[in-house]
Amino acid sequence: MKVFLAAILLVGICVLLLSVGILMKRGFPQYDVGSNEKLKARGITCYKDEDAKLHQPKVCSGNFSDACKDCNLYKT
Repeated sequence: MKVFLAAILLVGICVLLLSVGILMKRGFPQYDVGSNEKLKARGITCYKDEDAKLHQPKVCSGNFSDACKDCNLYKT
């Protein structure tokens, strides 16, 4: 029983020291792709950002030809 309590105490102290180290020194690591500056520098983006870019409404200026007027993207 003494060994079990000593092990629990040792694990508790280790968890406490690790959490203090994370909070005081460097903060929480950024695993989110959208907010990680190093991944942005490499051109890697979040899948939500990519999906939003793919589903943006397409806008046509209509300056291609008169045949473009029949397109649903052309707004007068």
